[in-house]
Amino acid sequence: MKQFDAVKITKDNPIEGIYKGQIGSILEVYDDNHFEVEISDSNGITIFLGALSRDFLEVVV
Repeated sequence: MKQFDAVKITKDNPIEGIYKGQIGSILEVYDDNHFEVEISDSNGITIFLGALSRDFLEVVV
């Protein structure tokens, strides 16, 4: 995974407000397993901005 890849959330994390199937973008790569991800709604409003581990993410091809 690299900066600006589109990613899909692979499992729910209701505490963070993210759910399986949501699409986001990697904004920053911290290391091989941790990434800063932004998820926006259909109007472009950010609904999540935070660090996620690789096990929550799948690159969208």
